[in-house]
Amino acid sequence: MNNRDFWAQKIRTAITAADAGPSETDLAGAPILTYWRPHVSRHGAPILWGIASGHPRLKGGWITTSQLVAIDVDRAWARTASRWYVLAQPFSAYEAKIAKGLGMEEAPSGFVQVDLPGYRPLDDVSLLGQLLMAWRDRIRQDDTGGDRNVQ
Repeated sequence: MNNRDFWAQKIRTAITAADAGPSETDLAGAPILTYWRPHVSRHGAPILWGIASGHPRLKGGWITTSQLVAIDVDRAWARTASRWYVLAQPFSAYEAKIAKGLGMEEAPSGFVQVDLPGYRPLDDVSLLGQLLMAWRDRIRQDDTGGDRNVQ
């Protein structure tokens, strides 16, 4: 099995897990992602960016996740190709914190700009849901696992 086939199978397995939803054990052992923000590649592959704590392979700090396959903001979890994440505060809370520190009542839209090369931020959660559905459909239909540039 080549790397592309391995990655495609990994994503399909993650989609199956996400469809079943996380168990309490899954979330108890999951890293926490704070000040998270969805981003999308030019190929339509969604990821999350934020501050990770408790990640089994990465030290704490700002990270980008592997490809996002599901997210439930109300239940505070996300599933990527690699693992479950517990979602803490979204990036908008970080913007509000900075604005407050500067004496502002609230943070205007796009107040804090962060450039992730090859990605653009996607703050509209309903649009993220639509993108994820299209992405998952594409993955299911594509024997290569979708976006060859995102791994």
